[in-house]
Amino acid sequence: MAKERNILLDYLRALAILMVATVHTWSLARIDVDLHPTLSLVYSLFHRCGVPLFVMISGALQLSAPIRPFGEFYKKRYARILIPFLIWSAVIYLLSCFAGKYPEIHSVGDGLRCYIPYMLTNRINEAYWFIGLIVALYAVTPFLQRALQACSRKELLILCAIWLCYVVVRRVYPSLYLLEYTSRLTYFLGFYVLGYLLYREWGALVKPKENAIVRAISDCSFMTYLMHMVFITPFYMLIGFSGTTAPLWQLILLPISTSLLVVAICTFGGVLLKKILPIYRYLGIN
Repeated sequence: MAKERNILLDYLRALAILMVATVHTWSLARIDVDLHPTLSLVYSLFHRCGVPLFVMISGALQLSAPIRPFGEFYKKRYARILIPFLIWSAVIYLLSCFAGKYPEIHSVGDGLRCYIPYMLTNRINEAYWFIGLIVALYAVTPFLQRALQACSRKELLILCAIWLCYVVVRRVYPSLYLLEYTSRLTYFLGFYVLGYLLYREWGALVKPKENAIVRAISDCSFMTYLMHMVFITPFYMLIGFSGTTAPLWQLILLPISTSLLVVAICTFGGVLLKKILPIYRYLGIN
């Protein structure tokens, strides 16, 4: 499985990044939830599916990969995640400073002094909370690999069923005392394992035709995740869009159209960078 590229995962990764971008084009549009409850429900489905789908794809790939020494695994995976994150967070932070996002920063010294604290407290880009989640999941991946690859299908199904019960109880009765000692990590860890189960048992059954555009979106998806937010608000400002006063047809079409446009821009930029920079992998491009 590690040697052959699974085209299905390219399609799923492209769908996941479109979902995540649409969540943010929706949230930054500031559309009144009380005035448009049905539309809000539709977009909430994107919100609930985008990141879990990314996590399932990561679980499918990482947990099914050949078992490697701990040091080799951590060095490779964290370099692929953290180096692009540090590069793009610095770029976006610099752009945000020039755009006046941080009124408390008045000099280069202020900017340098605030960069690390703002990065650690997720004040540079709200989408970067995902990096902490992936770092935590990768921390336990070598242990999960060794445990799960020795499990039978029945054992994996039982494990996923227990997790599903937990998710249902968490949703229905969030004030349950036991749940106070669980976290978001437990929730996404289940998706991580579920992605591995689905990929191991049934991933080879679906074989879509390879598509160059889908593959390009997939290859640039992590870079797109890291930088897509920087395009949304300027685009809304350019066209004069306001979610509080726009007609319903604009509220329906514009966030989706904006997400498609933003993903297209990021993908085109990623393909271009891949052609001209030999270190493109350090920018989050496969």
